[in-house]
Amino acid sequence: MSKIFGFKPQAATRQLIEKFEDEVLIRHNNQPLVSTVYVDMQDDQWAVAFAYNYTRKPGLHGHENPLEVRYSCPAQESDSVRMFRSDTADEKSIDAEALSDGDAFIRFALTQERNLIGRAA
Repeated sequence: MSKIFGFKPQAATRQLIEKFEDEVLIRHNNQPLVSTVYVDMQDDQWAVAFAYNYTRKPGLHGHENPLEVRYSCPAQESDSVRMFRSDTADEKSIDAEALSDGDAFIRFALTQERNLIGRAA
């Protein structure tokens, strides 16, 4: 179930988030992982994070996120978006068209992640 902080997305954007969580199942280190989307929209920084978790119930230590991916950029400055992946500890910049608002940023992050997983599958 997604977590959204500091922002109320449009209904279409919320549906895209729910669709992503419902449809995306990846394999990582030979384990199936399901996704949870976290949106954190602050006045100065926008971020969308994807936490990929095991499909089984968490153990004694709670949830483990074997893979996390985070897209972030300064609010309203959207010519480039930073993407961080926890499995490679790599951060890179992605060119982004003019993202006019928070909904456009969220849709951009969802599309980028879906494209990346599609190539990895």
